[in-house]
Amino acid sequence: MSQSIRSDDFIVTFAPQRGADIVSVIDRKTGIEVLAQSPTGRVSSGNSAFPTSMTNWLDGYPGGWQMLIPNAGPEREHDGVLQGYHGEASLARWELLESTDSSAQLETYLLTAPLKLNRVITLDGETLIVTDTVTNLSPREVSFRFVQHPALGHPFLDEHSYLLTNAHTLISDANVPGNLANKDVSGTPSKVLPEGPVEGSIALPGPHTGRAFFGALTDFPLDHTGGTMTEAVFISPTQGFGISLQWDTLVFPHAWLWIEANSREAWPWFERLYSLAVEPSNVLPGQGFAPKGEQRGGPGATLEGGQSMSSRIQMSRVSIPFSAAPELS
Repeated sequence: MSQSIRSDDFIVTFAPQRGADIVSVIDRKTGIEVLAQSPTGRVSSGNSAFPTSMTNWLDGYPGGWQMLIPNAGPEREHDGVLQGYHGEASLARWELLESTDSSAQLETYLLTAPLKLNRVITLDGETLIVTDTVTNLSPREVSFRFVQHPALGHPFLDEHSYLLTNAHTLISDANVPGNLANKDVSGTPSKVLPEGPVEGSIALPGPHTGRAFFGALTDFPLDHTGGTMTEAVFISPTQGFGISLQWDTLVFPHAWLWIEANSREAWPWFERLYSLAVEPSNVLPGQGFAPKGEQRGGPGATLEGGQSMSSRIQMSRVSIPFSAAPELS
């Protein structure tokens, strides 16, 4: 059963029964749902009802925000086991350890990798903080792919919205880049995709425009203090505010960029999904090498036996004009 936490600014709903997914973020000032809502969230066929791991993952996929580990993307054979599409954690049942009005802590254990996962979800005013800790329970080292999968949607975003990012490079997917860019293209984000109204920004397609893109932002610079924190900011002039996503590039050196503006005529969306996502990641999507020699795919992060690592992602409501826009351009 889904649970909620709240502040004066947000109501956040999460699902311990499925991946500790964050399934809803309501902005209380406007009543607007910030996250994308998928039509497949209303499907409930039961675990492993279908012959492929991708179909099973989409069974009940609600949109919103997933934690993808120990795999992200297509299923793969790794460490002697087939790790399913987008990994095990986002389908696992999590135990709710603690809960207050503004925070929750959850935990689960994986089968396809010897990992214990702990997730702390906290609301601090206009900021949602998600801290995930991964612990290797094996005495030997273990590698894993790790992607955060927050997807935003309508009515927050529309044809007037745009994305600010300080990534120096955007790489389109080698196989399924969508119809906004060619395959295996590398360049500055505003050269690969249409430029938005702010210099260096990316224009975002509106609902039912039939546009799509898949690729990855990478080559993030150090911040103004010389640190490794970065952010991407979705700006919605229509709704009068933006949503900033902040993360540490030491943990997530890349960010997958997924644009789905009701473009998919056939399965699984049948033109029913509007979703725009910047997804901090420790691997580039796909296999082989990108145009400038960057490795696609790969093992991801490695933890020695008994060791842990943590990631902290912040999603914040920001005002327009966004004060850090000059630093991001």
